[in-house]
Amino acid sequence: MSLPDLAALKWHLRLDPEPDTESDPQLEAILAAAIDRAEQYLGRPIPWSTDEASEVPVPASVRAAVLLIAADLHENREAQFVGVSVAENPAVHRLLHFYRVGLGV
Repeated sequence: MSLPDLAALKWHLRLDPEPDTESDPQLEAILAAAIDRAEQYLGRPIPWSTDEASEVPVPASVRAAVLLIAADLHENREAQFVGVSVAENPAVHRLLHFYRVGLGV
């Protein structure tokens, strides 16, 4: 399995899959930021390699977490919220947690 692409993100967001040249660059930037955020949390690149240098398929839970992060970035495109209570979705951490590396002792 590979990382989600633009088509997968559009499906997840329930957007029209047809090419939309106006919003596609923004969605691609959001997807790149979501992948970057997941990589930061995991402490390694996605996809990662085994000790034998073969690429590990992206687990379904990591794919799902990237899509959740991207959906949150799409829905909340502003830096501030006024008069709104916001809580982080714990599912992202639950999906990614077991693939983290370099946590120490």
